[in-house]
Amino acid sequence: MAITITRAEVKRKCMIPSSDTTYDSDIDALITEMQPSVEYTIADVYLNDTSNTKLQAVLKLGILEVMSGELLQQLYRELGASEGVKVGSITIGARKEHGAKLIGQGTSRLQPFRKTIEGVSDDAQISSTTARTDRTFNADSMKGW
Repeated sequence: MAITITRAEVKRKCMIPSSDTTYDSDIDALITEMQPSVEYTIADVYLNDTSNTKLQAVLKLGILEVMSGELLQQLYRELGASEGVKVGSITIGARKEHGAKLIGQGTSRLQPFRKTIEGVSDDAQISSTTARTDRTFNADSMKGW
């Protein structure tokens, strides 16, 4: 791997205090699991161009955003993390959309550098099974049932 993502960088992006070690093993596992597969989608000509520090910074930021977004989505799925109260237009509780938005932002940032992978359609992107997490039902969504 040409780019190094650290636990400290993921914690900073997710706004987890560096002194909080609660998720350290989860972050390490996420980096080990996701970084090779995300890097695999990037064309080697860009990934291996280590002399272009600005390009490497863009690639690193995109990879960091994808991985940090996935961590936030995992944290959202923890028991009790998704509880919140909504009164009118005010919501108090978890902000579940941040992880999915961060994944989308990182994916968009990496899009120009993606390689064509044989057997994969052109519209395939880095994806997360947690990209759409809004499962809230209200009176408006139930109209017509």
